[in-house]
Amino acid sequence: MLKLKVGLYSLLFILLSFACQRENIDKIRMNPDLDYRYEKALAFYEAGDYQKAQYLLEDLMGLVRGSEKSEKVYYYYASTHHRMRNYSFSSYYFRQFYNTYPNSEFAEEALFLAAESSRKLSPNFRLTQEDTEEAIEGYQFFVNMYPLSDRVSLCNEQIDLLRAKLETKALEAAKGYYKRSHYQAAVHSFNNLLLDFPDTQEAPYIRYMIIKSSFGYAEKSILSKQVERFEEVIGKAKTFERKHSDSRYGSEVENMINISKQRIKRLQNE
Repeated sequence: MLKLKVGLYSLLFILLSFACQRENIDKIRMNPDLDYRYEKALAFYEAGDYQKAQYLLEDLMGLVRGSEKSEKVYYYYASTHHRMRNYSFSSYYFRQFYNTYPNSEFAEEALFLAAESSRKLSPNFRLTQEDTEEAIEGYQFFVNMYPLSDRVSLCNEQIDLLRAKLETKALEAAKGYYKRSHYQAAVHSFNNLLLDFPDTQEAPYIRYMIIKSSFGYAEKSILSKQVERFEEVIGKAKTFERKHSDSRYGSEVENMINISKQRIKRLQNE
């Protein structure tokens, strides 16, 4: 019973405290002195009370538009979202800030944090990668706009990590086509991987899977197309051997060459 009373008193105290805080914020928001509200907003921000700062800054954004304070109000408003991990909003508002105030003292910081916010939203590679792509574009734009910035190396590192995630997603999708025996789609997807990620470390494996997928496609083809498609397998396999002569996939590739030659010979003799 005592614990229940203590719990109820604690809850009541929290609710009363929240109500008082809310009342104090509302009093500040109703004050006609914009300078006072502006100073209070920045004071809350500096104290780490980003929610209160955001309440006040959101009101001020429309009220100080066109004044000397508008730039700073907009920047700190975007920053409150970032500080509270509302990355969808911070990404949007930092980009809008940069577009509105490209010559601001905060422009570089805003552009960088816009990209950072998108990166924070980047999900597991199995999910839709719109935020990942947006983050890559954001970092690249930052590098283009501020090539001498100390943040350039960090941006390039993040771009590499995010591109690796996109590569993993594309690779898994291509492997999925192969596992489901959608060989033509697999060939197309593996080929696109080499085009989209020319520096990939998985090039030997990808080219090996192109050959395996092409071989499966040839086997499933109608008889009138099989000779042509087994010849394509041999051509791709020869290219593989030239590019990756010491690959661990070499024996399997050689085996597919031999089987393809046998199939062609048999088909031509029928």
